[in-house]
Amino acid sequence: MVGDMGRLVSSALVVGFLSLGVVASGFSRTIQAQAVERELLAVVQGLADAQRTFDQAAMDRLLADDYVEVSPVGDVDLRAQVLSFYTPEARGKGPQPSSVVLDEPNVRVYGDHAIVVVRQTINLEVGGTARAVTMRVTAQLRKQATGWRIASVQYTPIPPPRK
Repeated sequence: MVGDMGRLVSSALVVGFLSLGVVASGFSRTIQAQAVERELLAVVQGLADAQRTFDQAAMDRLLADDYVEVSPVGDVDLRAQVLSFYTPEARGKGPQPSSVVLDEPNVRVYGDHAIVVVRQTINLEVGGTARAVTMRVTAQLRKQATGWRIASVQYTPIPPPRK
């Protein structure tokens, strides 16, 4: 009887410790997943900041060699074309964004690939009037030896609210 009770208590302790291990393992994976999500969002924000400041060197580091972009008007541009839009000479043409804000993130990670969907608000001044241009951005990222790089982005305009 005492032996049976001892085995029962021992079994209960083993099950309890195993359960704690599973919970701790799940908690650890959650922390890791959150860290990866933050890293991915930082890469996408980095691209937005590089575009805003016409930082070709940063864009070169962030974009995969086979990068493809679908513009807000539906044009398909390859990496070299996209980089050519952000030369120092191009910077003075058109309105200059004062900030780019990303929110409403939705991040999915599939091993070495990830999809990040965000709302992007570009704040700029046009003819002395403050204006915000909002788009839904879908970025596909691929993990490489040097870290996460953006393989593709599609920009979809979000129309302003009707008045």
